[in-house]
Amino acid sequence: MKGKSGFFSLCMWGLLCNCPLTEAVEVKGLYEIELIANSQSAEDRTQAIKQAMYAVLSRVLVSEDISKIPVVQQALSSAQNYVKQSQFSLISADELPDTDARLLRVQFDEDQLMEVMRKSQVGIWSEIRPETLVWLVVDDEEGRRFYNADSMPELESALAFASKIKGVPMIFPMLDLEEQQKISLSEVLGADSRNLLAVSARYEVTSVMAGRIAKKGDCWQGEWAFYFDGKIKQWSGACLPLKAAAVAGVQGAYDVLSNYYGVKPESSAAH
Repeated sequence: MKGKSGFFSLCMWGLLCNCPLTEAVEVKGLYEIELIANSQSAEDRTQAIKQAMYAVLSRVLVSEDISKIPVVQQALSSAQNYVKQSQFSLISADELPDTDARLLRVQFDEDQLMEVMRKSQVGIWSEIRPETLVWLVVDDEEGRRFYNADSMPELESALAFASKIKGVPMIFPMLDLEEQQKISLSEVLGADSRNLLAVSARYEVTSVMAGRIAKKGDCWQGEWAFYFDGKIKQWSGACLPLKAAAVAGVQGAYDVLSNYYGVKPESSAAH
């Protein structure tokens, strides 16, 4: 948007400024997760629980790299002590045939875990989180078109997974006749975002993400732009499996929003 923001309407920027939690929702299940353990052995269970804790902390802490935080390192070394409950279940033969792998559901003790985290200076993002409107263009062997959940079940599953794994609530435009007349595919990732944000205003959200996800052989590559608090963040990902590419996109949104809404421990009593 270089060179264009000078004449950008102030009322338009009002969509993304001051950032009240007008469309906030409570994200449930932040402290529980499902993942695949190599087997039900004690060693594999311990490793899976450590991975589960890392994933959980990655969606509630504010940090570019939580693995470098001493209190996180300490908690990970004794991750089993924070488990409230865990349960193994079978994986369908279609997914992982002829293996000892099992699906492991882990729920951590939120109070116990957060009590330890508050001893550090890292910020914590609560379960009350704003919804992000996502405009997504899909580029594959069928051509370039807007994302449609009904006709793209694999992508819908990947986006739902990414939203859950990062704890970022997402909504998608209706793409009704009115919207289709007002916005084109090229405008979603274009340099001039005025029309994109104007059309987005009807949803009354504080953050808008525009993306293009393209299939390249056996992998998917994403390009993203995130509009929030009067600023723009842009990034692109490596060519990854579909779920990983979706997570890489949502990770960028998490980084921006958690930095804005995360509360440092010393001020958490005021909230």
